[in-house]
Amino acid sequence: MRKKSFFSNSVKRFTKWSHQGYAVFESFKRVVNIGVLPLSYCLLAMPMATFAQPDSVAVTKNVDIEEVVVNARKKASTYSELTRVVRVVSRDELGQHGAIALGDLLEQVASIDIRQRGAHGVQADINFRGGSFDQVMVLLNGVNITDPQTGHHNLNVPINIDAIERIEILQGPGAREYGAGAFAGAINIITKPDSTNRGKFSVFSGEHGLLKLSVAQNLSKNEKLKAFAAASYDRSDGYIENTDFRNLNVFLHTAGKLAGGEVFVFAGYQDKAFGANSFYTPKYPNQYEVTKAMLGAVGYEHTWGYSVLRANGYYRKHSDKFELFRTNPPLWYTSHNYHTTDVFGVKISGSRFFSWGKADVGLEIRREEILSNKLGTALKDSVKVWGENIYYKKGDSRNHLIAFATQSFFLGDLAFSVGGQFNHSNKYGDIWTWGADFSYGLSRKVRPFASVNHSFRLPTFTDLYYQGPTNLGNPNLKAEFATTYETGVKLHFNRWIAEFAGFYRQGNDIIDWVKSASETVWTTVNYTKLNTWGGSVNVTANVKEYGIFTDKLSLSYTYAYSEKGKAELDSYYVLDYLVHNLSFNAYHSIYRGLYFNWTIRYQDRNGEYLRYIDAGTSVPTKYPSTWIVDARVGYSTPKLNIYADSRNLFNHFYVDIANVRQPGRWFGIGFNYSFDL
Repeated sequence: MRKKSFFSNSVKRFTKWSHQGYAVFESFKRVVNIGVLPLSYCLLAMPMATFAQPDSVAVTKNVDIEEVVVNARKKASTYSELTRVVRVVSRDELGQHGAIALGDLLEQVASIDIRQRGAHGVQADINFRGGSFDQVMVLLNGVNITDPQTGHHNLNVPINIDAIERIEILQGPGAREYGAGAFAGAINIITKPDSTNRGKFSVFSGEHGLLKLSVAQNLSKNEKLKAFAAASYDRSDGYIENTDFRNLNVFLHTAGKLAGGEVFVFAGYQDKAFGANSFYTPKYPNQYEVTKAMLGAVGYEHTWGYSVLRANGYYRKHSDKFELFRTNPPLWYTSHNYHTTDVFGVKISGSRFFSWGKADVGLEIRREEILSNKLGTALKDSVKVWGENIYYKKGDSRNHLIAFATQSFFLGDLAFSVGGQFNHSNKYGDIWTWGADFSYGLSRKVRPFASVNHSFRLPTFTDLYYQGPTNLGNPNLKAEFATTYETGVKLHFNRWIAEFAGFYRQGNDIIDWVKSASETVWTTVNYTKLNTWGGSVNVTANVKEYGIFTDKLSLSYTYAYSEKGKAELDSYYVLDYLVHNLSFNAYHSIYRGLYFNWTIRYQDRNGEYLRYIDAGTSVPTKYPSTWIVDARVGYSTPKLNIYADSRNLFNHFYVDIANVRQPGRWFGIGFNYSFDL
């Protein structure tokens, strides 16, 4: 598996679809008058997939029968909902939820395990199906912005929820397309300038000195050039001591037509600081952290005939200053932790569309660097930390050459794809990943599917080099691997859409922090063989027509169970996951713009932790299972939305991370105002 090395122009007719565009027709690149099209109906009888950014995961659109002419466009999905478990959160749904931070939203909509250390997006880890926070890739408009230092920084994305067009969630491995980080899943956050001059201003204020301000504006004079700008500022005094925070986000996205193609540019900046009460050790709760993120990308897409060529370049810089003691450090504490990562790359990909399918190929060159006073090997020349009287004396870097190809087939009721990826790294040699997906339309309403995918993850710089009083990294770590088998069925009955899936992930050389019972230091090794199995259920019902003051109901549930070999050593991360994760949402239109939305979540976490009574006393404690209710009531007009929120309405005590207490009941009020320039 690994080897070390050096670096027809015909018009088709149908009778009735909804007045919407769909990816299968877009891939034909022509106008389609739908007549009797068994192929297209099989592809569209379930929620379908399309996307408006390169390398998007998918976006759903429901099918209603009605006559229409569908204008073909040129983009088609990378991951079709026909053969994979994909959840898409649209702009409308983003507004319906009571969440005002990205991590909160993901926790509500897709039974994802979001382990929060701080409230309102201060810091959150993403975990899919019993996996770890380092095993999920985060993309922004199709660009991989995953942090190579640690997965703790993956959600440091410089945008507010109001700036998001949609979120696409792939539950399952995506390494054959995106690469090493998509070990257990991928999240693609989409922003999009439109052809209006519409703007939006939002204010939210709540207990504990919470204040959130955001403004977003589209600018467009014609279809050739569109721009979108957004800025937000959040702050709070904190719900308990040393949980205060502030967060500034600025983001710009432009798109335009140029020389027969389309060009896009986006850039963002984030500046965040927060009290990190017991984030990494309960012995010293007075921790503090400052992070800054800067990113940007430019891309071009050209279409001719039935072929599409895409090219983009991207850059992401992230800095992290961690203070174990925010004030009054002891004499033995000599320095804070300083880290800066730089990631940049270029990617070229192409697609060729056929009447029976689509072929995709691509090539990417990516470089990841770190400068630190704690992580890496000794630098020949020290580098001064910007704005500080201290120097980076350590660092590391790695280069990746990535090539991938996928062939998709749409043959009658059958949808099938097979593909693979080659990853050459100057540090880890040659690694191959592969996968195949399959689905078959038994009827217009029932479509079973199955897939098998091989994925891998490279160690983070923290895995390799971190050293502390109770932790010791391992610079000799190798990649970890998994083969995931998945099967299920998708159902579509009028206003009800349901999806049932079972999965089995067979992991080898899993990176874990381990120790024996008699030791006090955790060490990273490719030690664990980890097998995880489980299932998921996603159900959505649009029930407004039934006249019960309810517009929509949705349920998402995931069950996971992991078995680890070599159990004589204790594991720090791999057996610490949600066994049961349930999320239920209801949206009610009450009367003339008055609405009520609520979410109930149930979480039952495996494992236990040492709960600290004081700095010298701790007791083994099982993670408590918990029910959390979030609610929003409001009044909405086409331009104004006024609402009141309550997080954790019944004030339940719970922890996502050992010894890091989550907020109790938290009230707030806010409004959104839309306007046109």
